[in-house]
Amino acid sequence: MLDNLTAYVSEHAAKRRWRERAYSRFLQDWRRQVVLLRRQRAGEFGQPLGDPSCIFSAQSTWLRCAVNPRGPCQGCPHYSPLASPLPDPHPDVLG
Repeated sequence: MLDNLTAYVSEHAAKRRWRERAYSRFLQDWRRQVVLLRRQRAGEFGQPLGDPSCIFSAQSTWLRCAVNPRGPCQGCPHYSPLASPLPDPHPDVLG
């Protein structure tokens, strides 16, 4: 009986440690992505490429747009201006 209990407790502790380490790695990766995005938005990597008024603009310092990543934006046949926000489909519903 004691051997089974000891095995259960040690297995439970090992699983808990594994979960904590996995979650810690997940948080580290997530924090790293947040830091990179903040640096990119702050302009640390330079100005974003492409035309910010186009709907396909990636607003990234590495990629110009989804349709025409190599550019140029001037005269691009895929240019579509950003649309205004869509109207509320249910204005009478409180949300």
